[in-house]
Amino acid sequence: MLEAVRRVAPLPAAIVVIVGCATALVVVMGAATRRGPALADEFVYLAGGRHLAAAGRLDARYYDAAAILERGLPHQDVHTPGYVIVLGAAMALADASYATAVAVNIAAYVASALLVFRLARAQGQPERTSLLSAIAFLLLPVSLAYVYWAMAELVLGALFLAALAMAAKSTGRGRAVAAGLLFGAAFLVRESALFGLPALLALLPSGRRRAECAAAFLTFGLLVYAPLSAGRASGGANFWAPTSGRAFGHRAVQSAGAGRLGDAARIALARASANAIELVHAPVAEQAVLALYALLPIAATVGWRRRDAVQRRYLLALGSGYMAMIFVLFVLYVVVQWSGLRYLMVLAVAFLPALGPPPGSRPRDWTPALLITMGGALAQPGVVRAYDDYKASRQRRQENLTAYVEARVGPAPVTRIALTNGWLYGWRHPEAEVISSLPADGGTLRALERAAWFDYLVLPGDSPLVGEWDARTRYEPMNAAEPGAPLRLYRRVR
Repeated sequence: MLEAVRRVAPLPAAIVVIVGCATALVVVMGAATRRGPALADEFVYLAGGRHLAAAGRLDARYYDAAAILERGLPHQDVHTPGYVIVLGAAMALADASYATAVAVNIAAYVASALLVFRLARAQGQPERTSLLSAIAFLLLPVSLAYVYWAMAELVLGALFLAALAMAAKSTGRGRAVAAGLLFGAAFLVRESALFGLPALLALLPSGRRRAECAAAFLTFGLLVYAPLSAGRASGGANFWAPTSGRAFGHRAVQSAGAGRLGDAARIALARASANAIELVHAPVAEQAVLALYALLPIAATVGWRRRDAVQRRYLLALGSGYMAMIFVLFVLYVVVQWSGLRYLMVLAVAFLPALGPPPGSRPRDWTPALLITMGGALAQPGVVRAYDDYKASRQRRQENLTAYVEARVGPAPVTRIALTNGWLYGWRHPEAEVISSLPADGGTLRALERAAWFDYLVLPGDSPLVGEWDARTRYEPMNAAEPGAPLRLYRRVR
């Protein structure tokens, strides 16, 4: 196949094959999968990118009530701003839409495959072996599925691979510095990239080059990351100010910070045990993908004795970071519900350039690489079904919620609305800020109304606060006469 392409293509044959395969897979996935935003983070990123493109600011469009009481208004979302900056730049050039986010993801998906190929070649792999590694990336769950999700994973992975490719076989200061800056950009997209720093440094040829790379990364952190992240709200996704919640084991970190190491260990062990139990009962499709991710580092060590010192150092460093990330996931985060895969996939793809055996290998040494590639292909239908089911349920819920509120609020512009889980409403109404989580007690809700103006307040229909708020002169009930209303809407008049 490579020879046939080489005779007709001016570009290197492998690049034509990779881009062609990626294009075909993207088209097939686009026809097979459900599209449009569904996850809360997708709406946060999309609305943030649109606001950055229009106003040039990183202020959040969705606010947590606790964050407003803590920081006031405006402030940034809990996430690192890197992906919003990428989306905002793309939306400024194109349009502020979900399609633009997909286009960014497609570019990152194709670029990642090409970078896997380049990194494999830089590590001395033959062209055919490097091509197999790139094809394995294209089929590796859940990279292809995330093309149609407005999430940071593919952009993060592409930046990390770009840093690795820049460092591979680097001999000059410029490439070492560039690798550090690219890694800084990855860190700006998500701090979990830090687990890949040992692998990046392992690719550099000397202590001096490693020091230059690290210095560039630290400089980027001080001059770019720190000022751009200074306005973030507290929350589980804020590396520096995590708070409680199921998605992050805040109590363990809090206990450790207070010197209660025994309590921290017990809490972390309890979460690890819960994660292990949930993993046993996870859907088969998710278990299969996690098993594939577990097999990948093992498959990358085939032909270990025939690898050179740099390849061994790289795999050891990458494996150490990978194991450290798995440990942190088990003791602090949630492994199942497709959550752990979002973190693991970024480091997992860095094993792919070493997936094929080194020159001189026996035919049976190709078995792990082929199993990974075939396993990825076979896992795609299960991944698509799982992701589509999740997306469909969330989209239906958002459509119903938004339609109900829009019908009662009307077409008048809304400056700010207090609407729990009002993600789609905020996306459909660019002028509106959404307070997307509300306190359950009346005292804190009164503190919120003193801290921030909002045009409308939406409470659950069965909220114990309904009777009290119906009687308050500060609000005008909008659907009090509607029997069995699932929500109670109030227009704030003063």
